[in-house]
Amino acid sequence: MTTRTLKLTEFFSSLRRLRRIPFKKYLPQSIVVITVAITLGLVVKLLTRPSRTSSTSSVPASDSRISILGARASSQLNQEFSFPLNSSAGSKLTDIKFILESAELRDEIIVKGKRATAVQGRTFLILNLKISSAYSRALNINTQDYFRLTMNDKPDQLLAPDIHNDPVVVQPISTKLARLGFPVNDTDKNLTLWVGEVAGEKTQIDLNLQ
Repeated sequence: MTTRTLKLTEFFSSLRRLRRIPFKKYLPQSIVVITVAITLGLVVKLLTRPSRTSSTSSVPASDSRISILGARASSQLNQEFSFPLNSSAGSKLTDIKFILESAELRDEIIVKGKRATAVQGRTFLILNLKISSAYSRALNINTQDYFRLTMNDKPDQLLAPDIHNDPVVVQPISTKLARLGFPVNDTDKNLTLWVGEVAGEKTQIDLNLQ
């Protein structure tokens, strides 16, 4: 018997053995196993596939803090003023130092933790201040008493700040950051600050906002 004849005999013997296997008995279980295997494979593939945002993983998570637009125009002032602070009886307690750092025109500001937006045709003039006290006790300062605004060459129309956090509490021997604001029209010209005590002389500061 040749080698070829032996191989054919073995092949047909294998076929006869396969015919004796009860395929119908195991077919449903096989289908379930194959289906589960395919499903697991798809799940693993989906979980391990890079997401579209993976390329931006180095970008920090979104900041939850409130953001506002930058200043439309500004002017560095860096002017210092000192005023006496009196008690309710009229006696002098200490001197309060105001440092007027800058003035800005802004369309958006933060008021009591919320964004405030100017209406069309209007904007906000914001003054950035530092208030320093060498007194040994906390002081309540009404910052709006020390600043007035004129515009459009009308020096007799003194405007008080409408935007403030008065009274500003200045802790003993410390410096406090503060802001004051005036709503103004986009068309207003020749903005001028007047700084001083309510009943005292005032320093004129012409604002050149760029």
